[in-house]
Amino acid sequence: MKNTTTNIDTHRSVMTREVIEAFASAHLKGGRFIDATLGMGGHTLELMKHGATVLGIEYDQRMLNLAEDRIKESQTNGIASYKLVQGNFRDILDIAQKNTFTEADGILFDLGISNVQLMHPEFGFSFSNPEAKLDMRADSKAQVKAKDLLNILREDQLRELFSETLNYPEAKKLSFEIVKRRSLVPFNKVGDLLEVCARVMPTKGKINPATKVFLALRIAVNSEMENVREALPKAIEVLKEGGILAVITFHSTEDRIVKDLFADLERFKRGEILTKKPISAGEDEIMENPKARSAKLRVIKKI
Repeated sequence: MKNTTTNIDTHRSVMTREVIEAFASAHLKGGRFIDATLGMGGHTLELMKHGATVLGIEYDQRMLNLAEDRIKESQTNGIASYKLVQGNFRDILDIAQKNTFTEADGILFDLGISNVQLMHPEFGFSFSNPEAKLDMRADSKAQVKAKDLLNILREDQLRELFSETLNYPEAKKLSFEIVKRRSLVPFNKVGDLLEVCARVMPTKGKINPATKVFLALRIAVNSEMENVREALPKAIEVLKEGGILAVITFHSTEDRIVKDLFADLERFKRGEILTKKPISAGEDEIMENPKARSAKLRVIKKI
């Protein structure tokens, strides 16, 4: 995938102002921060503008290349140092140790999918192009694709998968129809799944009912919930005392996991929650970037 102005312009990192405010007590200028979900590098660039040294981690080599180009082309390059590495944020402790980046002042997780990934057919995350392949891998080297889950999992396994984002009757009916359809012809393209979704869940209102179906598949393909559960306790280990951990989520399952993990850290005297309620994006940002509407920011300080 080529790095084009269009690709870069379609992406806006959410809640950059709120993230900088969350890290204000962590000595941004001259501080050491980890952007555990680099994406297009928007948050990393903002941290660098404030004089921070940043270690950026990105699972998808394609996105890492785009972020590298974007940072090199920005006026920020030269204000502060940075290093970008390919890796899964669940391995944040090992990555930090290998790059001599322990005792960090702050760590950010932005758990959303980049607009570049959503809009580009190569990634297979969006249902906007019915002819796109049902892929959804955040790492192109990973073996299991979305179509593989649809074609291989048992009906009960599919029902459990879709129950992450759908109510039980919807998940049950969808799973039945998927198994029925694949007995005739296997799933391969986005349009194949859209056809089943339209039959099971007719469109009501502005939101396409396939949205939650594609979200559940993306979560499963990339082991997103397992990765978050594994990564956050390790992130606390990487932080120095008084360091700040900030996490942006985009759906209720994710947010509940973060909320519960933060509560555990506070209960065991490993952290102090700084956001008793999650911070939401401002109305101005939501108007410019509708994706920000579902974003929630939670912050905890290591003690």
